[in-house]
Amino acid sequence: MSTYLVPVDFSKTAEHAAKYAARLSYAMANSKIILLNAYYVSEYESILPTPDMVITTEEHIADEISRRNKALEKLKLKLLEINADADIEISLTRQTILRSIIDRINREKIDLIIIGSNGKKAKEESDIGSNAIKISKSSPVPVLVVPPKAHYESIRKAVLACDFKKVKEVIPMQALKNILSKHSLNLQVLNIDAGHKVNSEEEHFLHDMLKDFSPTYHYSSHPDTIKGIVKFAKSEGAQLIIALPKKYSFFESLLHESVSQKLTIKSHVPVLLLKD
Repeated sequence: MSTYLVPVDFSKTAEHAAKYAARLSYAMANSKIILLNAYYVSEYESILPTPDMVITTEEHIADEISRRNKALEKLKLKLLEINADADIEISLTRQTILRSIIDRINREKIDLIIIGSNGKKAKEESDIGSNAIKISKSSPVPVLVVPPKAHYESIRKAVLACDFKKVKEVIPMQALKNILSKHSLNLQVLNIDAGHKVNSEEEHFLHDMLKDFSPTYHYSSHPDTIKGIVKFAKSEGAQLIIALPKKYSFFESLLHESVSQKLTIKSHVPVLLLKD
């Protein structure tokens, strides 16, 4: 069974990601969706009044928990309209969202975290979308970031972007195999550092590591790396971009919020942050 963890805060962004997960579960047999909402009240909130002079009492907390559980049930019903046979669990925790995600991962096998990305023109910004990069930094499992305009398509072609440097340290082979073994993908490997001389030894290592997936290799000389990746993915008709945010990799910079937000906002397809 594939289990998808979808953190939600009842924003349009989070609902969009949840609907993507429902469509993915429809395409993937024997899968489960966990809708996770975190309601954390700090010690200070229970002592000090809010700016409008309201103190968070136990009664207020109980009412808010009831409201959130009803909202989770409502969202679950929306997802069941997409996939009537979906196995959907709702979960409300009293910890921070990051702690809630890590605790859930520690308790059971989670295959993928699906998060919505806030767009530049988002009318309603999601707190979870704003923290997508922080979550991807801490998560030991892959994180799929779904841009605002990205809609589910059967994943037939994926772009794996890397800089052909220290490939043995950079390519998370086990995580990559886990993804590729579940999808019959046409893998396009894009060298995003083609303006520099390619190390033939590193290139040989990469070809040898990925030979079981029969990828095709391409080279980008676009002056803007992010635009180059997005333009290539669009020209190839890819349904997924795979990024490798790991030490020594160019994509280590994807864990810097400004760069990764550019990629997830400008990309027309979901971006998979893949780590070992």
